[in-house]
Amino acid sequence: MSKILALYTNEMIKLSRKLSVWILIALMTVSCILLPFLAMRMYQANLSESDESYGIDKTSLTKTRDALREGFGDQNQYVTHDTIRFTIQNEVIELFATYLSLADEEVQSYASYACINSLLDSYDFDRYPLNGSLLADQAFSLYMDETRNLCFMNTVPFSERDNAWYDEYCNVTEQLDLATTALFTHNMDAMIELVKRKEENNSSYPLYIWSELAANDPEGRLSIEDSRRLAEALMQREEYRKNLEMGVDNYNYSYIPLTSERRAQIEDSLMILDYQIDHGKLPNEITEIGVATKQFTHRAARFFLVLLMIIIAGSSVSQELATGSIKSLIIAPVKRWKIFTAKLLSIFTWGMIGSILITFLSTMSTMICLGSSSLPPYYYVSGGAVKVMPHLVFTLLYFLVDNISLFIYILTAFMISCLTRNTGISVGVSAGLLLGAGLSSTLYSMFGHHLWIDFLPFSNTNLISSVFPHLGLIGYMDSESAGLFGVADFHAIPFSFSVTYLTVLSFLLLLIAYDGFVRRDIQ
Repeated sequence: MSKILALYTNEMIKLSRKLSVWILIALMTVSCILLPFLAMRMYQANLSESDESYGIDKTSLTKTRDALREGFGDQNQYVTHDTIRFTIQNEVIELFATYLSLADEEVQSYASYACINSLLDSYDFDRYPLNGSLLADQAFSLYMDETRNLCFMNTVPFSERDNAWYDEYCNVTEQLDLATTALFTHNMDAMIELVKRKEENNSSYPLYIWSELAANDPEGRLSIEDSRRLAEALMQREEYRKNLEMGVDNYNYSYIPLTSERRAQIEDSLMILDYQIDHGKLPNEITEIGVATKQFTHRAARFFLVLLMIIIAGSSVSQELATGSIKSLIIAPVKRWKIFTAKLLSIFTWGMIGSILITFLSTMSTMICLGSSSLPPYYYVSGGAVKVMPHLVFTLLYFLVDNISLFIYILTAFMISCLTRNTGISVGVSAGLLLGAGLSSTLYSMFGHHLWIDFLPFSNTNLISSVFPHLGLIGYMDSESAGLFGVADFHAIPFSFSVTYLTVLSFLLLLIAYDGFVRRDIQ
């Protein structure tokens, strides 16, 4: 054991003297620190631009109204009134009507002027900011639409207005009244009734979503972004329910029968989504930015770590065989398996150091730049109840699972190094394997699911999607993009199969590497 420790120490010292190692470590460190800082600056800049560009306040509307008023001049030139009569079901109805002698493009501006003028006269901007909630925003849009529709109807000459026109006029005015009530009194019921009446409307969401929004936010006080996220969660929940009811899975618009494992996963996702909606734990803007920043930072730094491991593992044996420096070890009274073990342990150590550095720096820099609240907990289901895993605990478990694929890659690169004398070949082949990480998902998309695809190494190396199937419910990137090595196929290879496969693969890689190492002639 002491001899292995001495050899291990010697290997660590030799690797630490390589300039390329420290350059890549520096790049990893800089990326982990710089990227969250850039994300923070971009978030602050976008927030400032959003506040400036989306502001619909009394001052800006007053300027718009004054500009429109100057363009139209005296309304008596194009606005006339008259009382017209309609006979409907033997009943004479009188209507005090308005006629607008305007071209179509002028009607658009006049409708905007009428809306803004009404808002400035009667709307409570302090109580209901137009950009303060989804209800105000959507009601304002529908109010503008109905006013525009009414103005276009008023461009029809008095003599051409028949009973059909009157029926449509009544419908538009009723919808305008609902839009006015929804907007000016912030009335959610009026908004729902308006959406219900209109077969085609400019509302962002269908009727059932507005009903759910009213149940969760009866006063319509949620901000536009929070309401949008709630609406998206409600639509996702509805999709889960439909999938379970129909027994199919709608993945990338491809309906396939639900497996028992996938059904259980969707049921758990539905429970988590219900929990988040009921407890107000849905992802918000800062958590979406935080988790995406950490994920991107981790992947960028991980790329440099892979380059580091290619250099270390790819040249570990082949370079020493080529230069003859390994003779100093072979001629010493040391068994070759001890040399092999020391080299392998030193490579794993550098991989572990790099992975720990990346995980620690990406987490801490994100928390420092965007706040600790930007990294939410992970939700999962255990014993039929939703459980909450603190983010730091989740990070630790994520670190352990994500490194499985890294160590498989290290073993592969080390095996190639043991089988070749050429450092360029071993490093080049190792880099080529990295580029083939998405091969399994590409084959699946081209040919569909075949059993032989399950036995490709890269079909089993990304265990993130199996261990953490609900990453998307807390604002994380799709679990298929969570790891750097391998892309999880949709048919979801069983976790037990992947673990067994990787165990056998690791044993074979070690066996081949050791056989190549001890059989290599020393020149």
